[in-house]
Amino acid sequence: MPRRTTRTTFPAAFATVLVLLPAAAAPAVASTPAGKAEVPAAKPAAPAAKPALPAAKPAAAGPASTATAAAPAADGLQALSQRVRASVVEILGTVDGTGDTSYGTGFVVRESSLVVTNAHVLRGVKAPMVRTWEGALLASVEVLLQDDAVDLGVLRVKGLRAEPLPLAEGPIPAVGTRVVAVGHPRGYEFTVSDGIVSASRTLDDGGPELIQTTAPISPGSSGGPLLDVAGRVVGVCSLTLTEGQNINFAVPAARLGPALQRALEVERGLAKGDPDKMPPEALALVVRKHREAGDLARASDLVQRALGTHPKNLGLLLEAAEVAWSRGNYSEVEGYLARIGAVRPDWAPARQVRAALHAQNGRCKDAQVEARAALAGALGADQQAEAHAVLAECLGKDGKVDEALLHVDAALTSEKIAALPDYHALRAFLLQARGKLDEADREALTALERSSWDPLVVAALRERGLPRLVEVESKKVVKDGADTVVRGVVRNRGPVPLNDVTLTAEGRDDSGLVVATGTAKISPAKLVPGQTGAFRIVLEGSPADASDVAVRVVDYRE
Repeated sequence: MPRRTTRTTFPAAFATVLVLLPAAAAPAVASTPAGKAEVPAAKPAAPAAKPALPAAKPAAAGPASTATAAAPAADGLQALSQRVRASVVEILGTVDGTGDTSYGTGFVVRESSLVVTNAHVLRGVKAPMVRTWEGALLASVEVLLQDDAVDLGVLRVKGLRAEPLPLAEGPIPAVGTRVVAVGHPRGYEFTVSDGIVSASRTLDDGGPELIQTTAPISPGSSGGPLLDVAGRVVGVCSLTLTEGQNINFAVPAARLGPALQRALEVERGLAKGDPDKMPPEALALVVRKHREAGDLARASDLVQRALGTHPKNLGLLLEAAEVAWSRGNYSEVEGYLARIGAVRPDWAPARQVRAALHAQNGRCKDAQVEARAALAGALGADQQAEAHAVLAECLGKDGKVDEALLHVDAALTSEKIAALPDYHALRAFLLQARGKLDEADREALTALERSSWDPLVVAALRERGLPRLVEVESKKVVKDGADTVVRGVVRNRGPVPLNDVTLTAEGRDDSGLVVATGTAKISPAKLVPGQTGAFRIVLEGSPADASDVAVRVVDYRE
């Protein structure tokens, strides 16, 4: 199968039995805990099989938790929604690789054109746009920060002039505090729902503390503000429990301050063109931004300058390895990985890159060792998916089909990997090996669609007889004068029209030796989905010695 020649850096995630809500149009994708090596099940396990959620920690009272717990009156909620609606925006864009439209929510803070949202709202979205309450669509949007570790993103939106929402100060609001969620659930513009703070929870060991609330959060509401009844932002709507009733989570407002500071540092550094004065974490984000935009020259220059000031910073060294990979300089990748190893030998993100490098160079045994070690460490969900992809490919080569299928299914939970044709093709081959031919056909078609019917992908699949777009419905060997011919009918199984379908026939004797062959095209030359065509193949060689004749499709044009 075709091998990718570039890698993508995959962001982190921290949800446990949760669904991130990046797009109303896309199905929710269950996440596994960061740093865990489990392979996702084909469908969610029953709630009883899952670990119980941690006991709710009592939330200390403070300035942010002094709002009345009484339900706001209808006119009070109406007044609140009218007051904040111009500060809440819809974020939309096209998901790179799939073409789906993503919907999310954001809100204005601190400055009239500065918007906060969830990092997962921005994940995989090419050129995000912002729609205001008045209906204006603003396309000049710059992503200043996309921090997957805390699921926060910050945008600068040119042309946006909205009143910033005030941020609540102090700890997480007390349990029972009335809150209001504002967003665009499933594309329904500006929806307001209310509830209470029901707990504060840490969902993973060492993970961030989140606000649990009964205020409903649905796909499209991610990134919207969670407000107290005074209209202050107490959190950023982020997650919902897939197996539970109205259990939702928000990132506390206390995390917004550091995120905004880093975003503005990035912006100032870019404006001044002076990366030497930026902190290394901000520099790494800027380098990644240029790399993912395809500006490898700028990314390379920035990361080299940054490493001159911060030679042992792991984030910058990893970005330098990613830039080198994107430029096809694998010896430089090795060098940066060695430098990371000198600082922190068992750092999981670097081991994941090393696993991919071993696989790239055909060292599958070493690749499996590194990928498993990486999965045992702290990786983001999509970094885990990349490690699973390495294992899937190497195990497939070793003939371990069932284990390879588990890992390729885990890899394809990543939107970035799912946008590539390679692992859909691999999954098609594995399904074919398991005799699941209809599933293999569907997966092969997905690979073709992801590649826009790239000739290399077409050839790799066709070599394995996938997908079975043309089916031989009947065949019969007959004498036609001096010739021995094979006549029969084929059908286009869909979903695309086919031209110039070519078939070959092979006659074998009792020992299995090929003793006669022939090739012909069908008539008519073009078959639309569901249409049948006839073929007549003249066998050359010694057809009289053939005890069995097989017919197969060898070529066609889409």
